[in-house]
Amino acid sequence: TDVNVFENFKPQLNDAYRKADIFFLGNIDPDLQEDILAQVENPKMVAMDTIALWIETKGDTLLKTLEKVDVFFANDEEVKMLTGEKNLIKAGKKLLRFGPDLVVSKKGEHGALIFGQDMVFSIPAFPCEDVVDPTGAGDSFAGGFLGYLDREGSMKNDDMRRAAVFGSVTASFVIEDFGIERLKTLSDKDIENRYNVFRNLVSF
Repeated sequence: TDVNVFENFKPQLNDAYRKADIFFLGNIDPDLQEDILAQVENPKMVAMDTIALWIETKGDTLLKTLEKVDVFFANDEEVKMLTGEKNLIKAGKKLLRFGPDLVVSKKGEHGALIFGQDMVFSIPAFPCEDVVDPTGAGDSFAGGFLGYLDREGSMKNDDMRRAAVFGSVTASFVIEDFGIERLKTLSDKDIENRYNVFRNLVSF
């Protein structure tokens, strides 16, 4: 893996960003994630993502950072790798003991599995016929998820479940075009309509 521009990346947050309520630490070097956390003032929620590279090369630092976050996003293989568990359910529950209140195990086209202290919630991916580019779907899922929680100002179990649906809905739009092009034309009405379709999809 070539980290390219991230090799010498040293993010410095401006005053407005330091005061943000929610921080999402993308899948950069865990040392950089620590540097960013040291700059924030009093966040209400900290979420983070990671990739296999950092689990393999900086696992100890990653686990120290994990102790300081509320929500952890990773794909199912990374969750297993980080815990040494072959069973995803055991792995997700074990990660909760490392610090976060919530573990979101992303499963690509198969949706996500969310683990809380007293909750396990499974959600499918929104069924899309026209998939143009899946790049960024995971980050878009996290954005929709955290955006909903920011709007609601709550981390109750029901809010987490709805946040997961909004995450899946957001990701379903992103994969319909390259990059962020679909997001540029997205309206609140588009999101609400697809959310309602999703509710009908999973109701029984």
